[in-house]
Amino acid sequence: MQYGAFLPHIGPLARGDVLNNIRTTAQTAEALGYDSVWVGDHIVTPLEIASPYPYTATGAFPLDPHAPILEPLTVLSFAAACTTTIRLGTAVLVLPHRNAVVTAKTVATLDVLSAGRVILGVGVGWMEEEFSALNAPFADRGPLSDESVAVMKALWTADSASFSGRFHQFPELCCEPRPVQRPHPPIWLGGHTGPALRRIVEYGDGWAAVVFSPEEFAERVDKLRDRAAKAGRDMSTITLCVSPRGKRPEAIVDDIPRYQELGASYLYLAFFNFARSYEEMAGMMERFARDVKLI
Repeated sequence: MQYGAFLPHIGPLARGDVLNNIRTTAQTAEALGYDSVWVGDHIVTPLEIASPYPYTATGAFPLDPHAPILEPLTVLSFAAACTTTIRLGTAVLVLPHRNAVVTAKTVATLDVLSAGRVILGVGVGWMEEEFSALNAPFADRGPLSDESVAVMKALWTADSASFSGRFHQFPELCCEPRPVQRPHPPIWLGGHTGPALRRIVEYGDGWAAVVFSPEEFAERVDKLRDRAAKAGRDMSTITLCVSPRGKRPEAIVDDIPRYQELGASYLYLAFFNFARSYEEMAGMMERFARDVKLI
């Protein structure tokens, strides 16, 4: 099992000495043997949100709308400059919020500047109010995301590319530099609905699963295996990554063998959700690293 830690770029620890908090978290994670650091993605937070949040029992979004959320790819660029080997992941970047060509350029640049350390986790988003603020098409977020991945792959895997789709059209052009990782950085898909599982099977290199228990993960993995079998996709080519919610980090340790039995080879945690200070979070990261024998 490989382990990742979210950078404190969201919420209370993203205030105050955020520069030092992010830098030292990335460097501490690398020193402790974590494989990766991660960031989430929201551009704006409306004061009133009617859209149900998929990862709480009540559907309420747990974040104070006034809490800072630093832009994820910018944060990872900073983390890349502060580290040398640890991987840099998005969990997840909401593709329909951004122009696909610009995203392709930004991710490729990050992969170059980090010497090939990017893991691109992507999703379709859930907050309709945020889409409205960005003038992004909420109803079409699924097909737009599919096409955005196709655009990025086209730009990343050829010396020049053209595209003629529903949402994107451009003539033959170049978008340099291309990523260091070939054919491109691994693309992990978030979500657990039927359409999300279809995307994973069709073009995902991995699945970034948010679950509340091994039992829930088992149920969803069974559905993914069934879809993969019907599509002729080898499950061994899909990295299964789990992000357990609802438990403190120390309580998750006992669940790890079961997640591994179910095929998970990656697990990442947002330690900052349980900490009131950077020092408390760093202590949690070190204790967890010892518990899972990273150090």
